[in-house]
Order: sequence, then structure tokens, then C-alpha cells
Amino acid sequence: MNSLVIVPAFNEEANLASVLLEIKASLPGFDIVVIDDGSKDQTRAVALSSHVDVVSHPVNIGYGAAVQTGFKYACLKNYETILLMDADGQHNAHDAPALVDVLRDHSVDVVIGSRFLGKSRYKSTFARLIGRNLFSFITFLITRRTFLDITSGFQVLNRRAVSFLSLHYPVDFPDAEVIILLLLHGFKIAEAPAAFRQRTCGRSMFSVSRKLYYPFKVLLAILITVLKVAIK
Repeated sequence: MNSLVIVPAFNEEANLASVLLEIKASLPGFDIVVIDDGSKDQTRAVALSSHVDVVSHPVNIGYGAAVQTGFKYACLKNYETILLMDADGQHNAHDAPALVDVLRDHSVDVVIGSRFLGKSRYKSTFARLIGRNLFSFITFLITRRTFLDITSGFQVLNRRAVSFLSLHYPVDFPDAEVIILLLLHGFKIAEAPAAFRQRTCGRSMFSVSRKLYYPFKVLLAILITVLKVAIK
């Protein structure tokens, strides 16, 4: 079964080579595409020197847009199983095969790699913990489903889910609204344990101003998502 790892990247030259090496060791049967979201450093060159496919945006247009580009690429190439993984080294590729097994063995469309299942020792900041619990609670109110790691970007998806999201994925910060959107359209989602690591190089895409803007954006996006589905 042809499979793909999508790695959205923005200014990740310091982390990318080791991330790609780990993916190749953990998922030898998977192809890899790096979505270079208008990086100003050597991210594209590092990806090319690692002998993986690269799709580059001419300017930085956001994480969600990079993911959507990756989904469109996966649809164009007819991949059946798609792993979404960050380029900063926080996602542990060694956990990916277990996520893939859950997708294939449990008849679900999406598997979320959760920092808070199993024996993970991941420690979140207080602000992120509050935000994650808030979004999980809102998701439960709307869908009656509980997710411990609603904001995890470490995910495995099947072709049907990727085809749908290639047309509906938000261009900014996709989190709870994507999960809600999928559930309201009948997709099946599961969580599985995944160990996360702390970033060692570079900076997070969340600036101070974006951290303040982010929760309001997500709440508004959830409202819009629910209204759109209700209208239909």
C-alpha cells in the first residue's frame, strides 16, 4: 500500500535533516514530501540533499496552508496512507508505525498521536493546558467525543480523510475545528499514545502576538464550522 509522510517546514534547516533520517529509519516503506512554506534559510536545500520530494511556497503563508498543499500532493499521487509530522523534531517517528497499525486495524479514518495517553511524560505549559482542555470540552459538547490531545499535529490519515481535508483545511492554525469538522461529516477518529520531545533548535511558529490571537481564532473557526454544517 503506497504511503506518504508530509513534513510541513518553515525555517527548519537545523532540525530537518535529523527528522528526515529518523523517518526513513522508522518508516522505510513510506515516501516523504517536505512542504517548504517560504523558508528564508536552507530548509529546501537540506530537504533536497536528503533525497526527498520538496514542494515550495514562494512566500510563507502558514502552517495550515502547508498541510493543505501536502494533502493535495498526496491526492494527486494517489497515496492511501498519509502521516502528518512536524519538522522541528518534537514528533517521534519511532511511534509512527504504531499509529499506522491503529489506522489499518481499527477501521478509522484518522489516528491522533496523543501526548497524554500511555506512559508519556510530556509536560505542557499552564496556558497551553488550559487552552487544550477548553477546546477538548467544546469538542465534547458538539460531538460527544472526548480527546485528550485535541491539538496534536502528529496524525495518520487515510485517503478518504485527506481527500476531504484537501478542500476544507484551514490555512492558519488548524486544531479542534478540523477534528469537529471531520466528526460532523461522519469520519471516524481514534487516539493512540505518542511520545513528544522538546524542540532543541530554532523557534516555534507561535510568536507572542499569535499566541494571543490563536484561542480567539480557534473559537471563531469552531463556531463557523458548526454553523456551516447546520446550514447544510
